[in-house]
Amino acid sequence: MLISDGVIALRPITVADAEAHLAGEDDELARWLNGGRGTLETVVRHFDRCVRRWQDNAAGRTFAVLDVASGTLVGTVDVHTRQPYLIDRQANLAYGIYPDWRKLGYATRAVELACRFLAESGLADEAVIRVDPENHASAAVARRAGFEYSHTSEDDDGPVDCYLRCVDERSAP
Repeated sequence: MLISDGVIALRPITVADAEAHLAGEDDELARWLNGGRGTLETVVRHFDRCVRRWQDNAAGRTFAVLDVASGTLVGTVDVHTRQPYLIDRQANLAYGIYPDWRKLGYATRAVELACRFLAESGLADEAVIRVDPENHASAAVARRAGFEYSHTSEDDDGPVDCYLRCVDERSAP
């Protein structure tokens, strides 16, 4: 499976992506997305679970974000359904782009393609992006991708701003 807009592409993550992912990880990605720095062992173990989720059609799917021109792994985007903080037919999106590829619009494109995946697969009607209020860059991505601020809630790590967007095929990019 490959979803592309001609600039970036999303495909299921593979264990073979672990080294490139680890090479792209920086403090910002570790802080906002990964919950801390990874090692080759932890990333391989995590990506192996991600591969199995794809094989099992599980509630969580992790995509590799690729630069189409070079084929380079530039980040990841996760799509999770059936989370305790979601209502029926919602999916949570989480994304991270590696430092050399930031500020090129890749995160926004990845979110838009993830919404297209949700619309085409029928997994959800609405996407949710949950953002730490201090993560201004991620909130800006949500707004650029057509998400609207909904509310602030509390989770185990503190306050989270929630942004929502319909993923109906008619509104998918």
